[in-house]
Amino acid sequence: MKIKGKVAIWYWAVCILAEGTMVYSFFVDQEARIFLGISIVFMSFFMLPMLFRNYVLIEDNQIRVVFGFFKDSMEISEICEIYRTHNPLASTAASLDRLVIKGRRQEMMCAVCDKEALFQELTKRNPGIWIH
Repeated sequence: MKIKGKVAIWYWAVCILAEGTMVYSFFVDQEARIFLGISIVFMSFFMLPMLFRNYVLIEDNQIRVVFGFFKDSMEISEICEIYRTHNPLASTAASLDRLVIKGRRQEMMCAVCDKEALFQELTKRNPGIWIH
C-alpha cells in the first residue's frame, strides 16, 4: 500500500521563492552567472525530488518512508507507538503536521495526506501499536 506524502503550502513557497530569487539574480547579475547557474542546478537537484518523491510504502511486514533521495524503513512488528507532532526538527517530511513512528530501536518521522489509512493499515498488521 502506498500513501502519498503531505507537502505544506509553506514548503512550496520556500522552494518557489528560493528558485525564483536565484533565476532572477541569474538574469540580473552578469558577474555571478556561473555561480548562480551552478546553485540553481544544485538546489533543484535536491529540492524538487522532495516535492515529488514523497510517500510511505507498506509492503509485507515493513514500512518504508521515501522522501526525495532519502529512504528509511522499519519492520511493522517493531513499531510500538505512533503519535502526532509539529516538531520542526529535520526529518523526512515537507509539512509540520508530522507523525512519529516509534519502534523498539529506532524512530521515523513522516507527513502523510491520509493518516487514518496509514493507522488502519499498520494496526491491521500489528494490533499492538499504540496510536495517540
